[in-house]
Amino acid sequence: MADQSDSSGTPPRGGSAGGGAPGGSGGSGGSGGGAGRGGGENRNRNRNRNRNRSRPAGGGGGGGAGSASGSGGGSGRGGGNGGGNGGGNGGGGANGQRKSQGSRGGQRSGGGSGKGGGNRSRSGSRPRGEQPRTAVAVAPPPALEPLEVHPGLGAPQVYPGEVAANRRRAIRLCAWTAAIPALLLGALLLVAVSPIAGVAAFIVAGAAFMYGVWRLAPAMALRRIGAVPIEEHDDPRLYNVTEGLCATFGLSMPSLHIVDDEVPNACALGRDARRSDLVVTTGLLRWLDPIELEGVIAHELAHVKRGDNGVSCVGITLGTLFGGEKTLRRCVGEHREYRADVVGASAVRYPRGLLDALRVMMDAPAPAEGSLFASPSRFGSTRWVWIDPSVGHRGDPVVPGDLDATSVRAATLSLW
Repeated sequence: MADQSDSSGTPPRGGSAGGGAPGGSGGSGGSGGGAGRGGGENRNRNRNRNRNRSRPAGGGGGGGAGSASGSGGGSGRGGGNGGGNGGGNGGGGANGQRKSQGSRGGQRSGGGSGKGGGNRSRSGSRPRGEQPRTAVAVAPPPALEPLEVHPGLGAPQVYPGEVAANRRRAIRLCAWTAAIPALLLGALLLVAVSPIAGVAAFIVAGAAFMYGVWRLAPAMALRRIGAVPIEEHDDPRLYNVTEGLCATFGLSMPSLHIVDDEVPNACALGRDARRSDLVVTTGLLRWLDPIELEGVIAHELAHVKRGDNGVSCVGITLGTLFGGEKTLRRCVGEHREYRADVVGASAVRYPRGLLDALRVMMDAPAPAEGSLFASPSRFGSTRWVWIDPSVGHRGDPVVPGDLDATSVRAATLSLW
């Protein structure tokens, strides 16, 4: 049998058959394996190399080779543990039964290893040398910023900068009002007592006069125009319209005052937005319908919202003491009536109601004898705080750029 194995010329085939056949003799398998190892070792190695090259990368085929022959088990080490175990059991068996058991064990082991290799092969379908794909974090889009709207004469709302500017203006006016009496008192003490007493008197008197003007200016302005306070039951329509618009503007309810005069007009006085006074004439309540009255009240509440009413009171005080109409105009500034028209018309349901009210005022008869608006002294020192400052001055030429004239404002509102 040994001679036949040597002369057959195919020792690898005999070796593999001897190691893998489940019922064959152990001697023939062993001799075949030995002859194959001596006569064709290089060829077996080449074949195993070719098998390894054609085998999947996961090593699943190594188990099958190991279950067939010992040499296959040797090559199966590169592919998986199952092939090596199968080859060792198959090649070292003493009889066919043990070879068969070893072959079955190798097949089971190889099959298990092959499954694992197959899973690795399927999951690793990426070409070799390629970097693993990573998730790219997409930056969220930038948040949309609100459009920057600069406050101006045509802005439909009141900006905090307007309120702060009017507050500073009122403080400066109070300081100028208190400067003259404080300076006189300080100079008197400077000459009579000592320089230190004069400076101290100037500072203390200046602060006291400033506070006094700030506190007393609203009452002085109301007394100057002859306004009388009224309650809700005196004019329910005026109270209801004002209360509804205060909710729109976010203001507290002002104190209502009335002036007994047939000229339709109105103004807003008071210290600030929390302590304000609304003044209307009897002619305004008689001449205007509810929609037009709503437009006028909205105009005056716009003054309160902007803080114009505090400036108006201090301006009336200064105008009464020094200079009259010109002093008042410099104190309250320009374009404030037009600005209040824009804010007030934007807050009501029917914007053209304010336009109709201005037209009614322009068509009203001239002030009668004894009227507040016919007195140059009384009306002159309060003229530029009324919604219609052109009473008694309808024929005056309009200065270019003057937006406070009633005719100019009415022409502008007609374009809305």
